[in-house]
Amino acid sequence: MSRADSSVPGVPRSHPWRRRIALLCLGLIGVLIAAYSARCVLLLNVARAALDRDAALVAQEKTDGVAIAFGLRPPAWITPMKNLMNSIWQPIGATGVNYYTFAGPARVFRSYSERSNPASPYYQAWVGGYVTRTQDRTVPARLPAWAKQVTELDQRSWLAAMGDPHPVADFSVPTAVQTVAIDGHALELWHGTMRSHSDLSDHPEGALATMVGMPPRASWPAGTSSFHDLTLDGYFVCWSDTTRDVSVVIYAVGAIPATQSARQLDATSRLHDELLSMMRGVTLESVQ
Repeated sequence: MSRADSSVPGVPRSHPWRRRIALLCLGLIGVLIAAYSARCVLLLNVARAALDRDAALVAQEKTDGVAIAFGLRPPAWITPMKNLMNSIWQPIGATGVNYYTFAGPARVFRSYSERSNPASPYYQAWVGGYVTRTQDRTVPARLPAWAKQVTELDQRSWLAAMGDPHPVADFSVPTAVQTVAIDGHALELWHGTMRSHSDLSDHPEGALATMVGMPPRASWPAGTSSFHDLTLDGYFVCWSDTTRDVSVVIYAVGAIPATQSARQLDATSRLHDELLSMMRGVTLESVQ
């Protein structure tokens, strides 16, 4: 009798394939658990890849002839995202693209970004830039006022997309504080504040809130509520490129929450050097 036929009557045969299937199932379960735990990072990467291939966004970049690149990005900050702004800026007759980054999850297996974490100095902090083009192809005469308009429209649109029932974005009159060099330009650095809301929510809904992620309500500092009042405090520079008929705004913003306990975080003061360094590292890349 061959070895393959050497079974003992009454004793079930061993089935190695059952063990292999069991191990495969356990492995798949492990992968699913890891993927779920790292879903914030995965969703950010998926969204970024989709936007990079969005036909309307690609067409706008080619029309503008230029895109914004971030030459300096500390480890806490995500690979930059971008968003087509045409519908958002329609009230002021403008088109263009917003390029931005914020602090991602503190760990790969955390389901929310530090931008959404009220206990983080990166709470509600942004660094980014707009490439803007007026529909009549004219260059705005007063660029700081133009920067105010495009920023307010962007903030209200973001809050609405995050579920804020009453978006607020009121920019104060900015003040020139010093001169900085960015992408070969000597520019006035403007400081300003904006009365706004946090996009923090205990019932996040929609693609944007899912992508950014939200910490569990139990982890929020005492007194913190969804879409609470806060002051955005930061800097911007702006200039026009008359050869391409576009204007550029580079911004870096932190948050001063309205609650006394959260105010101690004062993200702008703690991130001051990091924000300005990232602004100075911005360059423009030609798009064909």
